[in-house]
Amino acid sequence: MPRSSATGKHALWNPFTFVGHGLASKERVDEALNELFSIKPHLSAALGMGLAALSAALAGSVPAAVAGASIAMIGLVIRFMLKRRFKSRNEQASHREIIRLFVLASSVTALTWSLSAGLLFYAGSTATRMLVIGVATAFVQGAAGRAYMMPGMALINILAVIGVVSIAGYASGNVYLLPAGVVYFCFLKGYLAQVVGHRLRQLEAEQTADRLFAEILEKNELLRVANESLAAKAYKDPLTGLANRREFDREMRSGLEKSERCGQALSLLMIDVDHFKSFNDTYGHQAGDECLQMLARSIAQTVTVPGSLVARYGGEEFVVILPATDGAAARVIAEQIRMQVRMNDMDSLHGSPQRQTVSIGVASCPAGATHSSEIMLAAADAALYQAKKTGRNRVCAKGHDTPPPATLAG
Repeated sequence: MPRSSATGKHALWNPFTFVGHGLASKERVDEALNELFSIKPHLSAALGMGLAALSAALAGSVPAAVAGASIAMIGLVIRFMLKRRFKSRNEQASHREIIRLFVLASSVTALTWSLSAGLLFYAGSTATRMLVIGVATAFVQGAAGRAYMMPGMALINILAVIGVVSIAGYASGNVYLLPAGVVYFCFLKGYLAQVVGHRLRQLEAEQTADRLFAEILEKNELLRVANESLAAKAYKDPLTGLANRREFDREMRSGLEKSERCGQALSLLMIDVDHFKSFNDTYGHQAGDECLQMLARSIAQTVTVPGSLVARYGGEEFVVILPATDGAAARVIAEQIRMQVRMNDMDSLHGSPQRQTVSIGVASCPAGATHSSEIMLAAADAALYQAKKTGRNRVCAKGHDTPPPATLAG
């Protein structure tokens, strides 16, 4: 691969040095190569050289004018052909191959423009020499302006044009043109070194900015994921993994609004673990927590109504929202929950507690009716109180209870 740094003296003269190849993105490198192969500057130079040749011909130096114009035209044609080759390159072509092609194109440019300018300057009149110097200066400045990409080839082009014109001037009797050319070249060489240094610092700064921007995007994504996780945890009960009171309140309001809007029934179950304080006092709070976790899983597995929500309401109380479910269906589901909980074997807990029971209150909002969360909660709580009052381990709804089954062995 071409070298990515051009700060050293030897690298600055290396015609294959591509500044920042290892720092710039592929898009930036491709843009630079397209600019390097651009034919527009050479069209302008050819026009200027044509005017100089015309001036030489009008001054009587026809052979020199024809030779100078022909050399310039040959160089322009070859340059155009190499650009066509660059444009039609294989997409799999490496940057090394492309840069070699540019070195060839730029070498042809340096040879043809320097020979054409030197010939026209040596054989031309004063007016022709003025035109040649103007065209050569424009060519040199153009090469210097694009030297931040490939400074080695730019220096070779500049040296070739300045050197040949200076030698032609010295040979034609202008002894001051040679030292002036040396001074001019040394000035441009220092300028190119500064341009290349600035280019590398710019690319390094852009690379650092891209890296920091990527890090910011990554941190933002991590922060988004963390916020989503935190938001999810804010609506989850940490002990049972069920929805918490906050989530229940939100879903209850939403469910009642949807029930009213769609003309569907909605039911609410309020579940309380029987004698749970005594359970905690007897077997300890750790066993109590494990008991609540087991009961939470039983309730969640029993409720299969689409869109339903099982939540821990607080302490040993659970609530279940049953959308599109009337009172009769809700009582059936409540009874299934009661029986499923009663079947849980607690032998795996410390102290091997007896099977646990729950009391359940059912409240329903019939299709077409309008109830608030407070009304539904009050009705379910009243039904639960009735279940507790009439013996526990039972389901009650609006003052009507379902008798418990035969007592199971503990």
